[in-house]
Amino acid sequence: MTAGRHGERRYQTRQRRAVLRALTTVSGFISAQDLYAHLRHAGEPVGLGTVYRTLHGLADAGDIDTTRTTTGEQLFQYCAQPGCTRFLVCRQCGRRVALDARPVEQWATATATRHGFTDIDLVVEITGRCANCA
Repeated sequence: MTAGRHGERRYQTRQRRAVLRALTTVSGFISAQDLYAHLRHAGEPVGLGTVYRTLHGLADAGDIDTTRTTTGEQLFQYCAQPGCTRFLVCRQCGRRVALDARPVEQWATATATRHGFTDIDLVVEITGRCANCA
C-alpha cells in the first residue's frame, strides 16, 4: 500500500505502477486511449478499462493533473510537484502553459470559507489563442 498526496491509503497494483510509469515517460498531456496504445506498444498487458480506472483514481487522489480539450476529451499528465494543475490553453492548437495560480486559489479558498463552504475544489483554466495562432 502507498499513501496518495491527500493521505489516503491505496494498493499499488502492477497495472497502476505501469500506468504511472508510462505517464512519467510521455511529454505533456495524453488521452487514456493514447496511453493505452503506448502501454500496449511497450508490451504491458493492461486493459483499456484498467487504464481509465487507474487514471481517474490517480487524478482523484491528486497524483496526476487533468485538463479537457475543446471537444471535452479528458487528458492526463504526470506532474512531479502537486499544485501545477492550472493552465493557459490555446483554443486553436491546444498548447498548454502551466500557471502559478496561488493568488487565485488563496482568494477562492478565502471567499468559499467566508461563505461557510468546505472541501473546496477549484478549477482554473484560461483559454484564448496563443501568439502563433493569433
